[in-house]
Amino acid sequence: MGYLADEELASLRVERMIIHLVGKPGEPFTPRDEIDVQEEGFFRARIQSEAGDGVHSFVVGSEVRHQLELIAKGEVTFPQGGQVLARRFFDMHVKQSVAGAFFLLQLRTAAPDSVLFALIKYDYREAVELTDAGGRSVLRAIVQAFVKDRHAVQKFCLVRVIDGAAQELVCASDRMKEAPDLTDYFERYLGVRRSKSNAELSKRLNEALRGTLQDVKDILPNSDVGAAVSKAKLALQGRATVSNDDIVDAVLHAADRPDDEDLRYRIDVVTRRRLKRLQLQDIEFRPDRDTLQVQPRRIVRTAEEVRLEFPGEELGRSVTRETFDDEVVFTVRTRRLVEDGTLPVKTR
Repeated sequence: MGYLADEELASLRVERMIIHLVGKPGEPFTPRDEIDVQEEGFFRARIQSEAGDGVHSFVVGSEVRHQLELIAKGEVTFPQGGQVLARRFFDMHVKQSVAGAFFLLQLRTAAPDSVLFALIKYDYREAVELTDAGGRSVLRAIVQAFVKDRHAVQKFCLVRVIDGAAQELVCASDRMKEAPDLTDYFERYLGVRRSKSNAELSKRLNEALRGTLQDVKDILPNSDVGAAVSKAKLALQGRATVSNDDIVDAVLHAADRPDDEDLRYRIDVVTRRRLKRLQLQDIEFRPDRDTLQVQPRRIVRTAEEVRLEFPGEELGRSVTRETFDDEVVFTVRTRRLVEDGTLPVKTR
């Protein structure tokens, strides 16, 4: 499952918010008060689009974790805690960063003992609004405009607090760094570290591809799962990073891109369900080439109750497969046998 369960996504609502402007170093910090929740749908949609699985965990002594727990337990007020967190972000803001707005949002779902906090660095941009003045159309400049473009969310972190204790795993992303890594200062600000390496994520990707293609075996060319897995991996190996959309596209490629829209939809649904189950939902990462090259073991069972099991990499090497109209022929070549025995008799 993703960082937010389906029922949490469905019941998510913004309960409180506070916004601070974050400019260039040297500008004074201005503490601001909490504001009434406005345009809740806008912010809820941004959070839902960013809330993929978490690959970062809090480290001991995280000030952000401590401050959020104080707010959740009522030991500091939401405005007080928001100002502390904003000032810390302001003080750690590096000179290369662009100006923007720092949001702290308190969120609720249907879970009664849980509260969520979203910390967002949002770019603001200059925009022009078409409006009416005295019956005439005029253009009005808006200096601080927050747009729906996902790329406007520069930094994001979602934290779950249950009964006053912040959970160790967090969902965090940073547009200024190759996903899923964070810039050094945002990582220091949050007090988190990577808890899932690219190699671990790639192992999960291996299993996601194998499981997905096994589930849609009936629509694969020759129903050959092993060949489809190899084809999907080959499609991903040349990418600098892979996203969920890339993985869906690789599975479609392995299935020879069926024209039937129902089949394409089925592949999309099955793939994303498998990614969610393996905690890869909406995670973008650089695949580990060595890990991704590993092929799943192949298993073949015949009508005569003959079972072959071999490393996927050996197909086309020591193991060859030929398909004819009325039979399938496997040939195994080896320099020597390392085992040649029997198994206990089982009732067929």
